[in-house]
Amino acid sequence: MVVYSPSFLTSDNIKEILKKRARWVIEKQELLKNTSFFEPAKEFVSGEAFSYLGRQYRLKVIRSDSEKNKKCKLVGGRFVVTISHHLNGEKAKEHVKKALSDWYFKRAEEKIPERVNIYIKRLGKQPEKIEIKNHKKRWGSCSRNGVVRFNWKIVMAPVTVLDYVLVHELCHLIYPHHSDQFWKKVGAIIPDYDKRRDRLREYSIQIRHFD
Repeated sequence: MVVYSPSFLTSDNIKEILKKRARWVIEKQELLKNTSFFEPAKEFVSGEAFSYLGRQYRLKVIRSDSEKNKKCKLVGGRFVVTISHHLNGEKAKEHVKKALSDWYFKRAEEKIPERVNIYIKRLGKQPEKIEIKNHKKRWGSCSRNGVVRFNWKIVMAPVTVLDYVLVHELCHLIYPHHSDQFWKKVGAIIPDYDKRRDRLREYSIQIRHFD
């Protein structure tokens, strides 16, 4: 097992952390073993399920005579994407994937600022700007000049998990590093942040379909 850690941590610090978190590490290794490697890649075809705010919705792909592809819609508890009947194979897959991605991105642009406004009042700190990005590996980031960025894919997770990511990055406006003061601030706003953080790691498996 390879362990990545901040440069300021000593070997003894790392060993102590691993000792305290040993059970958690083993549980997560088992989770990855049972899901990540054996979960089939999405084909973006009718019948597959995709998550929005923690709820699963089945995908329905409709073929149309029109050459113009329509946007994804959430109708009657289903994601509905209409594509040209001329599209097949990988081209059809990419068009459906793009339609879903665009839908999620738009929802993220609406939902994330809405939730952020709830917590900046409690935090007492206003970000300079909020940006929605297509990160490959990061859920969010906070720059030194107060620009907070979030990965659009986080709207796939439940609101409780989404809120953890938002609060985490907003707290970096006050504490740039993961110090004890930082985690105390996060805990003051979200007391069960450790449980929500664990659930976030589980959703990391699901979002890889859009990478």
